[in-house]
Amino acid sequence: MTVTDRPRSVEPEAADGGERPPTWGPGWRRSGLIGGATGLASALLVLVPVLVAWNGDPRSPGDAGSALSVGASLWLLVGGAHLGAGSASISMTPLLALAVLGYLARLGVREAMVRVSTEGEYWAGLLPRPLMAAVGAWWAGYAVVVGVGWAVAAQGPFPPHPASVLLPAVVLPLVALGVALRAVGRDDPEVLGPRMVLPLPDTLRRGVGPGLAGAGLLVGAGMLAVAVAVVLAWPRVAAVQADLGATGAGAAVLTGAQLAGLPNLGLWVVSFLAGPGFSVVSGASVTWDGVEGGLLPMLPVLAALPQPGRFHGVVGVVCVLLVAAAGAWVARRAVATVARLARLRTKVVVAVSACATTALVVAVLDAVGGGSLGQFRLSSVGAPALELGLTVFAELLVGALAYVVRDAWRLRR
Repeated sequence: MTVTDRPRSVEPEAADGGERPPTWGPGWRRSGLIGGATGLASALLVLVPVLVAWNGDPRSPGDAGSALSVGASLWLLVGGAHLGAGSASISMTPLLALAVLGYLARLGVREAMVRVSTEGEYWAGLLPRPLMAAVGAWWAGYAVVVGVGWAVAAQGPFPPHPASVLLPAVVLPLVALGVALRAVGRDDPEVLGPRMVLPLPDTLRRGVGPGLAGAGLLVGAGMLAVAVAVVLAWPRVAAVQADLGATGAGAAVLTGAQLAGLPNLGLWVVSFLAGPGFSVVSGASVTWDGVEGGLLPMLPVLAALPQPGRFHGVVGVVCVLLVAAAGAWVARRAVATVARLARLRTKVVVAVSACATTALVVAVLDAVGGGSLGQFRLSSVGAPALELGLTVFAELLVGALAYVVRDAWRLRR
Protein backbone atom coordinates (compact mmCIF):
# COMPACT_ATOMS: atom_id res chain seq x y z
CA MET A 1 0.00 0.00 0.00
CA THR A 2 1.38 3.42 -0.96
CA VAL A 3 0.32 7.04 -0.52
CA THR A 4 -0.29 7.69 -4.21
CA ASP A 5 -0.42 5.21 -7.08
CA ARG A 6 0.10 6.63 -10.55
CA PRO A 7 -1.89 5.19 -13.45
CA ARG A 8 -0.18 2.17 -14.95
CA SER A 9 -0.57 3.61 -18.43
CA VAL A 10 2.22 6.08 -17.74
CA GLU A 11 4.66 3.48 -16.32
CA PRO A 12 7.29 2.02 -18.65
CA GLU A 13 6.92 -1.70 -19.28
CA ALA A 14 9.62 -4.31 -19.36
CA ALA A 15 10.37 -6.27 -22.54
CA ASP A 16 8.70 -9.37 -21.14
CA GLY A 17 5.42 -7.52 -20.63
CA GLY A 18 5.86 -7.08 -16.89
CA GLU A 19 6.11 -3.78 -15.05
CA ARG A 20 9.48 -2.08 -14.87
CA PRO A 21 10.23 -0.19 -11.65
CA PRO A 22 10.65 3.57 -12.14
CA THR A 23 14.17 4.92 -12.44
CA TRP A 24 13.53 7.32 -9.60
CA GLY A 25 11.93 4.82 -7.26
CA PRO A 26 10.42 5.69 -3.91
CA GLY A 27 12.79 6.15 -1.00
CA TRP A 28 14.40 8.73 1.20
CA ARG A 29 17.15 9.53 -1.35
CA ARG A 30 14.60 10.45 -3.99
CA SER A 31 12.62 12.46 -1.46
CA GLY A 32 15.75 14.34 -0.39
CA LEU A 33 16.52 15.27 -3.98
CA ILE A 34 12.95 16.44 -4.48
CA GLY A 35 13.25 18.55 -1.34
CA GLY A 36 16.37 20.23 -2.69
CA ALA A 37 14.70 20.75 -6.07
CA THR A 38 11.65 22.25 -4.35
CA GLY A 39 13.80 24.71 -2.41
CA LEU A 40 15.77 25.63 -5.53
CA ALA A 41 12.62 26.22 -7.59
CA SER A 42 11.21 28.32 -4.75
CA ALA A 43 14.37 30.44 -4.64
CA LEU A 44 14.47 30.92 -8.40
CA LEU A 45 10.94 32.35 -8.37
CA VAL A 46 12.38 35.34 -6.51
CA LEU A 47 15.99 35.34 -7.66
CA VAL A 48 15.31 35.39 -11.40
CA PRO A 49 13.14 38.57 -11.43
CA VAL A 50 15.61 40.31 -9.10
CA LEU A 51 18.59 39.44 -11.30
CA VAL A 52 16.76 40.43 -14.48
CA ALA A 53 15.70 43.79 -13.01
CA TRP A 54 19.18 44.36 -11.55
CA ASN A 55 20.93 43.74 -14.86
CA GLY A 56 18.39 45.79 -16.81
CA ASP A 57 18.79 48.91 -14.67
CA PRO A 58 22.04 50.83 -15.27
CA ARG A 59 21.60 52.59 -11.91
CA SER A 60 21.90 49.29 -9.98
CA PRO A 61 24.94 49.37 -7.67
CA GLY A 62 27.36 46.49 -7.27
CA ASP A 63 27.90 43.38 -9.35
CA ALA A 64 26.00 40.14 -9.91
CA GLY A 65 27.15 38.90 -6.50
CA SER A 66 25.41 41.81 -4.82
CA ALA A 67 22.25 41.12 -6.80
CA LEU A 68 22.40 37.47 -5.78
CA SER A 69 22.71 38.30 -2.09
CA VAL A 70 19.83 40.79 -2.30
CA GLY A 71 17.71 38.22 -4.14
CA ALA A 72 18.48 35.60 -1.50
CA SER A 73 17.49 38.05 1.24
CA LEU A 74 14.20 38.83 -0.51
CA TRP A 75 13.48 35.12 -0.97
CA LEU A 76 13.93 34.55 2.77
CA LEU A 77 11.79 37.63 3.49
CA VAL A 78 9.00 36.19 1.34
CA GLY A 79 9.29 32.98 3.37
CA GLY A 80 8.80 34.91 6.61
CA ALA A 81 12.32 35.83 7.69
CA HIS A 82 13.18 39.27 9.03
CA LEU A 83 15.99 41.25 7.43
CA GLY A 84 18.44 43.67 8.93
CA ALA A 85 19.25 46.97 7.25
CA GLY A 86 21.80 48.64 9.46
CA SER A 87 20.01 49.49 12.69
CA ALA A 88 16.61 49.00 11.03
CA SER A 89 14.59 45.86 10.45
CA ILE A 90 12.43 44.72 7.52
CA SER A 91 9.77 42.20 8.49
CA MET A 92 6.79 42.82 6.22
CA THR A 93 6.07 39.59 4.33
CA PRO A 94 4.13 39.80 1.03
CA LEU A 95 1.37 37.28 1.66
CA LEU A 96 0.52 36.41 -1.95
CA ALA A 97 4.17 35.55 -2.66
CA LEU A 98 4.27 33.54 0.58
CA ALA A 99 1.19 31.61 -0.58
CA VAL A 100 2.91 30.81 -3.88
CA LEU A 101 5.97 29.46 -2.06
CA GLY A 102 3.70 27.43 0.22
CA TYR A 103 1.85 25.98 -2.76
CA LEU A 104 5.11 25.03 -4.44
CA ALA A 105 6.30 23.37 -1.22
CA ARG A 106 3.04 21.41 -1.01
CA LEU A 107 3.53 20.14 -4.56
CA GLY A 108 7.08 19.13 -3.70
CA VAL A 109 6.27 17.22 -0.53
CA ARG A 110 3.34 15.53 -2.25
CA GLU A 111 5.67 14.31 -4.99
CA ALA A 112 8.14 13.14 -2.34
CA MET A 113 5.42 10.91 -0.84
CA VAL A 114 4.41 9.33 -4.16
CA ARG A 115 4.57 5.50 -4.06
CA VAL A 116 6.09 5.48 -0.58
CA SER A 117 4.94 2.51 1.49
CA THR A 118 2.57 3.16 4.36
CA GLU A 119 3.04 -0.25 5.93
CA GLY A 120 4.76 -0.78 9.26
CA GLU A 121 4.54 0.81 12.67
CA TYR A 122 4.11 4.51 13.29
CA TRP A 123 7.11 6.65 14.12
CA ALA A 124 6.36 8.41 17.42
CA GLY A 125 2.66 7.91 16.71
CA LEU A 126 2.80 10.28 13.73
CA LEU A 127 3.36 8.51 10.40
CA PRO A 128 4.46 5.06 9.19
CA ARG A 129 8.26 4.81 9.31
CA PRO A 130 8.84 4.64 5.51
CA LEU A 131 6.64 7.68 4.98
CA MET A 132 8.26 9.52 7.87
CA ALA A 133 11.71 8.84 6.39
CA ALA A 134 10.60 10.21 3.01
CA VAL A 135 9.07 13.31 4.57
CA GLY A 136 12.12 13.92 6.75
CA ALA A 137 14.45 13.57 3.77
CA TRP A 138 12.34 16.01 1.78
CA TRP A 139 12.49 18.55 4.58
CA ALA A 140 16.26 18.06 4.96
CA GLY A 141 16.79 18.74 1.25
CA TYR A 142 14.62 21.85 1.44
CA ALA A 143 16.37 23.08 4.59
CA VAL A 144 19.80 22.68 2.94
CA VAL A 145 18.75 25.09 0.18
CA VAL A 146 17.44 27.55 2.79
CA GLY A 147 20.75 27.27 4.61
CA VAL A 148 22.66 28.07 1.43
CA GLY A 149 20.35 31.03 0.80
CA TRP A 150 21.00 32.25 4.35
CA ALA A 151 24.76 32.03 3.83
CA VAL A 152 24.52 34.01 0.57
CA ALA A 153 22.14 36.62 2.04
CA ALA A 154 24.34 37.12 5.11
CA GLN A 155 27.07 38.56 2.86
CA GLY A 156 24.80 41.25 1.44
CA PRO A 157 23.30 44.52 2.66
CA PHE A 158 20.18 42.86 4.15
CA PRO A 159 21.35 39.96 6.32
CA PRO A 160 18.49 37.89 7.80
CA HIS A 161 18.04 37.70 11.56
CA PRO A 162 19.18 34.16 12.49
CA ALA A 163 16.15 33.20 14.61
CA SER A 164 13.69 34.32 11.92
CA VAL A 165 15.22 31.94 9.35
CA LEU A 166 13.32 29.19 11.17
CA LEU A 167 10.16 30.48 9.48
CA PRO A 168 11.20 29.68 5.87
CA ALA A 169 13.28 26.67 6.93
CA VAL A 170 10.83 24.97 9.33
CA VAL A 171 7.41 26.61 9.60
CA LEU A 172 6.70 27.00 5.87
CA PRO A 173 7.64 23.37 5.02
CA LEU A 174 5.64 22.08 8.00
CA VAL A 175 2.53 24.00 6.93
CA ALA A 176 2.91 22.66 3.38
CA LEU A 177 3.35 19.14 4.79
CA GLY A 178 0.23 19.54 6.92
CA VAL A 179 -1.85 20.58 3.92
CA ALA A 180 -0.51 17.66 1.88
CA LEU A 181 -1.14 15.16 4.67
CA ARG A 182 -4.68 16.47 5.11
CA ALA A 183 -5.44 15.33 1.57
CA VAL A 184 -3.75 11.99 2.24
CA GLY A 185 -5.78 11.55 5.42
CA ARG A 186 -9.03 12.12 3.55
CA ASP A 187 -8.17 9.32 1.13
CA ASP A 188 -6.86 6.91 3.76
CA PRO A 189 -7.30 7.97 7.41
CA GLU A 190 -5.21 5.03 8.63
CA VAL A 191 -2.07 6.64 7.21
CA LEU A 192 -2.14 9.25 9.96
CA GLY A 193 -1.02 8.15 13.40
CA PRO A 194 -3.01 8.83 16.57
CA ARG A 195 -0.94 11.93 17.37
CA MET A 196 -1.73 13.46 13.99
CA VAL A 197 -5.42 13.75 14.77
CA LEU A 198 -6.38 16.90 16.67
CA PRO A 199 -8.57 16.07 19.68
CA LEU A 200 -11.22 18.66 18.82
CA PRO A 201 -14.90 18.07 19.60
CA ASP A 202 -16.98 17.49 16.50
CA THR A 203 -18.92 20.74 16.92
CA LEU A 204 -15.72 22.78 16.98
CA ARG A 205 -14.23 20.88 14.05
CA ARG A 206 -17.30 21.61 11.94
CA GLY A 207 -16.66 25.32 12.28
CA VAL A 208 -13.13 25.23 10.87
CA GLY A 209 -14.07 24.99 7.19
CA PRO A 210 -16.66 27.80 7.29
CA GLY A 211 -14.22 29.85 9.37
CA LEU A 212 -11.51 29.53 6.74
CA ALA A 213 -14.04 30.50 4.09
CA GLY A 214 -14.95 33.56 6.17
CA ALA A 215 -11.31 34.63 6.35
CA GLY A 216 -11.08 34.26 2.59
CA LEU A 217 -14.22 36.36 2.19
CA LEU A 218 -12.88 39.20 4.33
CA VAL A 219 -9.42 39.26 2.77
CA GLY A 220 -10.86 38.89 -0.73
CA ALA A 221 -13.27 41.78 -0.15
CA GLY A 222 -10.38 43.88 1.14
CA MET A 223 -8.30 43.08 -1.94
CA LEU A 224 -11.22 44.02 -4.18
CA ALA A 225 -11.58 47.33 -2.34
CA VAL A 226 -7.86 48.04 -2.91
CA ALA A 227 -8.20 47.27 -6.63
CA VAL A 228 -11.18 49.62 -6.94
CA ALA A 229 -9.29 52.35 -5.06
CA VAL A 230 -6.32 52.00 -7.43
CA VAL A 231 -8.58 52.32 -10.45
CA LEU A 232 -10.30 55.42 -9.04
CA ALA A 233 -6.98 57.04 -8.12
CA TRP A 234 -5.09 55.88 -11.21
CA PRO A 235 -3.75 59.33 -12.22
CA ARG A 236 -1.99 59.69 -8.84
CA VAL A 237 -0.77 56.07 -8.93
CA ALA A 238 0.61 56.50 -12.46
CA ALA A 239 2.33 59.74 -11.47
CA VAL A 240 4.23 58.05 -8.63
CA GLN A 241 5.12 55.18 -10.97
CA ALA A 242 6.54 57.67 -13.48
CA ASP A 243 8.50 59.53 -10.79
CA LEU A 244 10.26 56.31 -9.84
CA GLY A 245 11.57 56.00 -13.38
CA ALA A 246 11.21 52.22 -13.47
CA THR A 247 11.06 50.86 -17.01
CA GLY A 248 11.10 47.47 -18.68
CA ALA A 249 11.97 44.63 -16.33
CA GLY A 250 12.25 47.01 -13.40
CA ALA A 251 8.67 48.22 -13.89
CA ALA A 252 7.45 44.63 -14.20
CA VAL A 253 9.20 43.63 -10.96
CA LEU A 254 7.79 46.69 -9.17
CA THR A 255 4.27 45.80 -10.32
CA GLY A 256 4.76 42.17 -9.33
CA ALA A 257 5.99 43.19 -5.87
CA GLN A 258 2.87 45.30 -5.33
CA LEU A 259 0.64 42.44 -6.46
CA ALA A 260 2.48 40.12 -4.05
CA GLY A 261 1.52 42.46 -1.23
CA LEU A 262 -2.11 42.85 -2.28
CA PRO A 263 -3.46 40.57 0.50
CA ASN A 264 -1.51 42.66 3.03
CA LEU A 265 -3.32 45.74 1.81
CA GLY A 266 -6.59 43.79 1.88
CA LEU A 267 -6.00 43.12 5.58
CA TRP A 268 -5.54 46.86 6.09
CA VAL A 269 -9.01 47.34 4.64
CA VAL A 270 -10.38 44.63 6.96
CA SER A 271 -8.79 46.40 9.92
CA PHE A 272 -10.40 49.66 8.83
CA LEU A 273 -13.81 48.00 8.59
CA ALA A 274 -13.41 46.33 11.99
CA GLY A 275 -12.34 49.53 13.73
CA PRO A 276 -8.63 49.45 14.66
CA GLY A 277 -7.62 51.01 11.34
CA PHE A 278 -4.09 50.94 10.01
CA SER A 279 -1.01 53.11 9.68
CA VAL A 280 1.39 53.40 6.76
CA VAL A 281 3.98 55.50 8.56
CA SER A 282 4.07 57.01 12.01
CA GLY A 283 1.58 59.88 12.01
CA ALA A 284 -0.28 58.73 8.90
CA SER A 285 -3.24 56.51 9.72
CA VAL A 286 -6.68 55.60 8.41
CA THR A 287 -9.49 55.00 10.93
CA TRP A 288 -13.23 55.59 11.23
CA ASP A 289 -12.47 59.17 12.29
CA GLY A 290 -10.68 59.95 9.04
CA VAL A 291 -7.30 60.03 7.32
CA GLU A 292 -4.27 61.64 8.88
CA GLY A 293 -1.75 62.61 6.21
CA GLY A 294 1.99 62.14 6.26
CA LEU A 295 5.02 61.66 4.05
CA LEU A 296 4.44 58.24 2.47
CA PRO A 297 7.00 55.87 0.93
CA MET A 298 7.37 56.14 -2.86
CA LEU A 299 5.17 53.14 -3.59
CA PRO A 300 2.62 53.69 -6.38
CA VAL A 301 -0.22 51.74 -4.76
CA LEU A 302 -0.09 53.97 -1.67
CA ALA A 303 -1.19 56.88 -3.84
CA ALA A 304 -4.65 55.25 -3.83
CA LEU A 305 -5.10 56.02 -0.13
CA PRO A 306 -7.92 58.48 0.63
CA GLN A 307 -6.94 62.10 0.88
CA PRO A 308 -6.47 63.52 4.41
CA GLY A 309 -9.70 64.58 6.03
CA ARG A 310 -12.50 63.59 8.40
CA PHE A 311 -15.10 60.90 7.71
CA HIS A 312 -18.82 61.17 8.43
CA GLY A 313 -19.92 59.52 11.65
CA VAL A 314 -22.06 57.00 9.77
CA VAL A 315 -18.91 55.36 8.33
CA GLY A 316 -18.26 53.41 11.52
CA VAL A 317 -21.82 52.11 11.65
CA VAL A 318 -21.70 50.95 8.02
CA CYS A 319 -18.36 49.22 8.59
CA VAL A 320 -19.63 47.30 11.64
CA LEU A 321 -22.72 46.22 9.73
CA LEU A 322 -20.56 44.92 6.87
CA VAL A 323 -18.41 42.81 9.20
CA ALA A 324 -21.53 41.59 11.03
CA ALA A 325 -23.04 40.59 7.68
CA ALA A 326 -19.90 38.55 7.02
CA GLY A 327 -20.46 36.91 10.41
CA ALA A 328 -23.99 35.96 9.38
CA TRP A 329 -22.62 34.46 6.16
CA VAL A 330 -20.05 32.43 8.11
CA ALA A 331 -22.74 31.25 10.56
CA ARG A 332 -25.00 30.19 7.68
CA ARG A 333 -22.24 27.98 6.27
CA ALA A 334 -21.41 26.62 9.72
CA VAL A 335 -25.00 25.81 10.68
CA ALA A 336 -25.44 24.01 7.36
CA THR A 337 -22.89 21.42 8.53
CA VAL A 338 -25.19 20.16 11.32
CA ALA A 339 -28.64 18.62 11.18
CA ARG A 340 -31.47 21.03 10.46
CA LEU A 341 -33.23 20.07 13.69
CA ALA A 342 -30.08 20.06 15.82
CA ARG A 343 -30.24 21.75 19.20
CA LEU A 344 -29.82 25.50 19.38
CA ARG A 345 -26.78 25.06 21.61
CA THR A 346 -25.06 22.95 18.96
CA LYS A 347 -25.69 25.54 16.26
CA VAL A 348 -24.40 28.34 18.50
CA VAL A 349 -21.19 26.42 19.28
CA VAL A 350 -20.55 25.67 15.60
CA ALA A 351 -21.17 29.28 14.61
CA VAL A 352 -18.92 30.62 17.38
CA SER A 353 -16.21 28.14 16.38
CA ALA A 354 -16.40 29.36 12.79
CA CYS A 355 -16.17 33.02 13.82
CA ALA A 356 -13.22 32.26 16.10
CA THR A 357 -11.46 30.48 13.24
CA THR A 358 -12.01 33.45 10.92
CA ALA A 359 -10.71 35.93 13.50
CA LEU A 360 -7.70 33.76 14.33
CA VAL A 361 -6.71 33.36 10.67
CA VAL A 362 -7.08 37.09 10.03
CA ALA A 363 -4.95 37.91 13.10
CA VAL A 364 -2.24 35.41 12.15
CA LEU A 365 -2.10 36.65 8.56
CA ASP A 366 -1.84 40.22 9.80
CA ALA A 367 0.92 39.29 12.26
CA VAL A 368 2.88 37.61 9.46
CA GLY A 369 2.16 40.22 6.80
CA GLY A 370 2.56 43.33 8.94
CA GLY A 371 5.65 44.64 10.64
CA SER A 372 8.48 47.00 9.83
CA LEU A 373 9.81 48.46 6.60
CA GLY A 374 12.66 50.34 8.22
CA GLN A 375 13.23 52.50 11.27
CA PHE A 376 11.67 55.54 12.88
CA ARG A 377 8.46 56.37 10.97
CA LEU A 378 8.52 53.01 9.12
CA SER A 379 9.09 50.88 12.19
CA SER A 380 5.44 49.81 12.44
CA VAL A 381 3.39 49.41 9.27
CA GLY A 382 -0.08 47.92 8.93
CA ALA A 383 -2.72 46.97 11.49
CA PRO A 384 -2.41 45.80 15.12
CA ALA A 385 -2.85 42.03 14.84
CA LEU A 386 -4.19 41.28 18.33
CA GLU A 387 -6.66 44.15 18.37
CA LEU A 388 -7.75 43.28 14.85
CA GLY A 389 -8.42 39.66 15.75
CA LEU A 390 -10.46 40.55 18.84
CA THR A 391 -12.59 43.21 17.14
CA VAL A 392 -13.23 41.03 14.07
CA PHE A 393 -14.34 38.17 16.34
CA ALA A 394 -16.69 40.40 18.32
CA GLU A 395 -18.33 41.89 15.22
CA LEU A 396 -18.57 38.56 13.42
CA LEU A 397 -20.19 37.11 16.53
CA VAL A 398 -22.93 39.74 16.44
CA GLY A 399 -23.94 38.75 12.92
CA ALA A 400 -23.50 35.04 13.59
CA LEU A 401 -25.71 34.99 16.67
CA ALA A 402 -28.31 37.09 14.88
CA TYR A 403 -28.43 34.50 12.11
CA VAL A 404 -28.66 31.55 14.54
CA VAL A 405 -31.50 33.22 16.46
CA ARG A 406 -33.32 33.97 13.20
CA ASP A 407 -32.82 30.38 12.09
CA ALA A 408 -34.26 29.09 15.39
CA TRP A 409 -37.25 31.45 15.12
CA ARG A 410 -38.01 30.23 11.59
CA LEU A 411 -38.01 26.61 12.78
CA ARG A 412 -40.52 27.42 15.50
CA ARG A 413 -43.01 28.98 13.06
